[in-house]
Amino acid sequence: MLLDDILLGLDQQQLEAVTATSGTVIVRAGAGSGKTTVLTRRVAWRAANGTADLEHVLAITFTRQAAAELRRRIRTLSFIADEDAPRLNDFAAGTFHAIALRLLKQRFNDSNRSAPLVITNRMALLSTVAGVDSRGGGAFELMTLIDWAHAQNIGPAEAESAIQERGRRMPVTTKRFIEIFTDYEREKRKRGVLDLNDLISLVVHEAKYDGAFAESIRWQYRHIHVDEAQDMNPLQYSFLRVLVGSTPDLFIVGDPHQAIYGWNGADPTLFNDLPDLSAGSYVVELPSNYRCTPQIVAAAVHVLKNAGHDTNEKSLRADGAAITTVRCATEQEELASICQQVLRLHAVTGSWNSISVLSRTNKLASEIALALQSARVPVQETRPGRAYTAALAEASSLGSRHALAVWAADAIDTPDDDTDDDTIEIAASIRMYLAEHPSGPADGRSFQTWVTTTAPTHHHHGVEVLTFHAAKGREWTAVIVSGAETGLLPHSSATSPEAQQEEGRLAYVACTRAAQHLVITWTDKRGGKRTGPSALLRKLPLGESLPAPPTPEIRSRRSAPHVSDPLAVALNQWRNTAARASRCAPEAVLTDAELQRLIRANPQNDADIVAVLGPIIGTRYSARILAAIADQ
Repeated sequence: MLLDDILLGLDQQQLEAVTATSGTVIVRAGAGSGKTTVLTRRVAWRAANGTADLEHVLAITFTRQAAAELRRRIRTLSFIADEDAPRLNDFAAGTFHAIALRLLKQRFNDSNRSAPLVITNRMALLSTVAGVDSRGGGAFELMTLIDWAHAQNIGPAEAESAIQERGRRMPVTTKRFIEIFTDYEREKRKRGVLDLNDLISLVVHEAKYDGAFAESIRWQYRHIHVDEAQDMNPLQYSFLRVLVGSTPDLFIVGDPHQAIYGWNGADPTLFNDLPDLSAGSYVVELPSNYRCTPQIVAAAVHVLKNAGHDTNEKSLRADGAAITTVRCATEQEELASICQQVLRLHAVTGSWNSISVLSRTNKLASEIALALQSARVPVQETRPGRAYTAALAEASSLGSRHALAVWAADAIDTPDDDTDDDTIEIAASIRMYLAEHPSGPADGRSFQTWVTTTAPTHHHHGVEVLTFHAAKGREWTAVIVSGAETGLLPHSSATSPEAQQEEGRLAYVACTRAAQHLVITWTDKRGGKRTGPSALLRKLPLGESLPAPPTPEIRSRRSAPHVSDPLAVALNQWRNTAARASRCAPEAVLTDAELQRLIRANPQNDADIVAVLGPIIGTRYSARILAAIADQ
């Protein structure tokens, strides 16, 4: 791939960010500004011009879905597929937790220690030590406080003064919380397990007291990229400082207007100031929104300004539909209106998956999901059910790489009437895990840890009902923002000026999840109390005008005709057919990387296929693959 091809389609600001000289590069990227495109093109640009080696590139994200998207986009860049290009598997992308786990596994393996086991049900362990204090939602509140303490880099001994200083709301007395926190940490050590917070803090601790370990990390990861950096907390920043040595090669992307996790320990000033890393930094602004229509951007920017923020964000899309606002007398009327709006939007978009309903609280989200289900609208499940949990437990008990491969192959390639979709989903995850770990120890226990920290989350058919926080980083064609009223937005618990400003950013995030259609609902009365529209909506511009036709520039943007390799077409068609027969995603049959290796190998017989795919998958598929090639 030519260097010019990597830069194709970038605007001036994106081009400036991608081609910036190595050092500390800070990209302030607004919603829909193409930050993922910029980050992946940056990796491609550095690798293609020889200023970075993919083996030493690391990209850190905040969600597993974002990490999977980064890997997918890198995979689609054609220079990766060239014979002389670095192997894709050498590019590391993952969450803070996943990267920390990877480093710990190497550390433990080098010192002949057993790899850490990450606990999958923290609430059960916490309930054991908290007793009656965990009932009635207490466990969730206690775990939130424990996570906050870890995020601040403090343990039980320092937690009391920190809690009092920050004025954190407590479900129990401070003394009792310290007891529960201490017992929780002790119980983890007794059982020999770690939770996600421990992964990061353990790497930081080991690097602090072992300079050789710290240097080995910096040798392995020399070119660091961080996405959504405005959400970093002090613990994660300490981890970043371990990764970045005295001569930083750091590309960091964030949006101060999407900093919405202060309640959970995030500190947006870390991104704004970059302590010990900002000297000589190069800053690029990305103000252009390519996702949302001008009407949606105008509404989102207005909400930000009502909260005391300023921004120069602008939409580069053609005009779209006006914002729809729905005033409801009561919460029951709002639920009915949301159902009507979802049905209307489905008629417009033609897809349930393209619609999301967002709310400020989990309670309202649960009520909306029930109302939609009662109206026979398909709703995506956000939590794994019992069948999924049972399938994961069964796979986690397997004792070897071979056993995992056979279990997955039986579920995907020869499903019977009793094979449920959850089993197939776990089998697909096993395939992905084994493809990402082609050598070294692998068993059910290590697979379970990978699922907890690294595996991308899967989304099923239906409308998604999420809180504003959970919707971060996502986008849909149509979004309904519910409960935009006094008491919910800003939330009644947001009493400080900082919390009030964060509520404005939260509303901005919710609005900018919509690409084409935005609906905002509120009630005049909820729970018998007067409410009314949120002050953040005051004088909200709705963009009520006739949509303008696409500009000549937009009309001229057409994809160049693509001439496909007949072998690639044949193998893709076979994989898609096999996936439909097994009720799974195509990547569960063969990963994209495996498919590309197969295409490059141009197999002529069973042995060629086994050489690429291994004995288990290769033997099962060889006859069908050769038949597909013969029919091309």
